[in-house]
Amino acid sequence: MEGFRCIVDCDQAEIEEVEIMDTPIPWSVRSSWPSGELPVEGEDAEIPPGAWIEFDLAETPMLKTLTINGRLTFKDDAEEGPTNRTIHAYWVYIRQGELKIGSADSPYSGVAEIRLYGEPEEETIAPSMFTEFGNKGLFVLGLAEMYGKSRD
Repeated sequence: MEGFRCIVDCDQAEIEEVEIMDTPIPWSVRSSWPSGELPVEGEDAEIPPGAWIEFDLAETPMLKTLTINGRLTFKDDAEEGPTNRTIHAYWVYIRQGELKIGSADSPYSGVAEIRLYGEPEEETIAPSMFTEFGNKGLFVLGLAEMYGKSRD
């Protein structure tokens, strides 16, 4: 793994650190979102600081970006049995927050997917004159933990 430093248009607004809620709120509930509506196709969606959203849908619409400044977990209900859940986005940016799928003590029992999209003709991300990332990505500045079923 190689780290890169941003050299052009790197300034980002500061984000106030806020303690994350004690209990999650479902992604599927409109009041979970600052806009009061579920994220829709083509939108930039954000999980704000302090919010804990539990992804409880089978899949998201195609999001332009998903920025995580709070916490995002995938719902894994033992009573329902294994559940497959998919996030569709061009970028997932774990900026100041956390993405947690399962845990070391309780691995995710279904299939958790983060599908990233991009076209060769579209604008790309280039952190320097010598490095190009492409136009889709999972960017982690915060915390990402993913635990799944054991495999042979």
